[in-house]
Amino acid sequence: MKVYLGTAVLSVVLSLALPTFAQQPTEHAFIWGEKSGMKDLGTLGGSSYGEAVNASGQVAGYFVTDSGDLHAFRWTAKGGMKDLGTLGGDFSVAMGIDDSGVVVGAASKTSGAVDAVLWTAAGVIKDLGTLGGDSSEAFGINQKGDIVGNSFTKDDGALHAFLKVGSGRMRDLGTLGGSTSSANAVNDGRVVAGLSTNASGDEHAFLWTKAGGMQDLGTLGETSNAIGINDPNDVVGYSVLPGGSPFHAFLWTKTGGMQDLGTLGDSGANSDAFGINKSGEIAGYSYTDNTNSVYHAVVWRGNSHTISDLGTLGGSNSTGAAINSSGKVVGWSDIK
Repeated sequence: MKVYLGTAVLSVVLSLALPTFAQQPTEHAFIWGEKSGMKDLGTLGGSSYGEAVNASGQVAGYFVTDSGDLHAFRWTAKGGMKDLGTLGGDFSVAMGIDDSGVVVGAASKTSGAVDAVLWTAAGVIKDLGTLGGDSSEAFGINQKGDIVGNSFTKDDGALHAFLKVGSGRMRDLGTLGGSTSSANAVNDGRVVAGLSTNASGDEHAFLWTKAGGMQDLGTLGETSNAIGINDPNDVVGYSVLPGGSPFHAFLWTKTGGMQDLGTLGDSGANSDAFGINKSGEIAGYSYTDNTNSVYHAVVWRGNSHTISDLGTLGGSNSTGAAINSSGKVVGWSDIK
């Protein structure tokens, strides 16, 4: 999915777990469990979207305010949904959360510029800066506090993946030979997964390590994007099949390479994978048939990666955006 987040123009090049907002039904963030099913997390305004979940079930995401802006939230079972605010502007999104409740994402300043930010467990917002350019956005955080995302650079204004370790500066992770890259997820081994253009201008999924740099993970046919990674360095995302359509969720492993995870429908349906936990359970979505008109949140589980439909909150569509260590899935769904 190509997306656009208000003033966060850097997001137009990404294919993350983000909705489009034009002419759609009301959607609510949810948390799903094997026994509890899909629970509506409510909203603080219009639609709401769950993007990340930690081990204790705290959820990070964003909602549409009454004025039509996006604001980040953190949801807890005890306290419900709380607005995390901005850097003085009218926009923020939360995209990642660690087990201590620290949240990362992006927020706008009074000038309208958007920077990657961190919210402490107490809710204090901190500007993470940029690689020297005008804007940045954070997408993931691991349990060591390492943060990844993308930023415009100083010299040429290109959008590059970054890794920020602790209180250090952002590190430019470069590209696969092209002009653009984004770091979408990082595991506790400081291994990064993301998307980069190559010398031909094609978008390919990558795996980055300190020792080996950026590795091209290939495709299932044409383009690909790595969106999630677990501690065993298994990577998930999507790839466009030969001919330009459809796109299918994939699992990449060191031993097996890139594997097509399939769909709920026939091979002509689209699917995407956004998160994977240590047990290898994968969250995402799939269209139900090759008309690609109705999509549901799904989980792939087991050695054969069996796909299960998680249903909806009563509406037509839903998306699974992340999964924690106990198999809890968060995302969003149309409501009745």
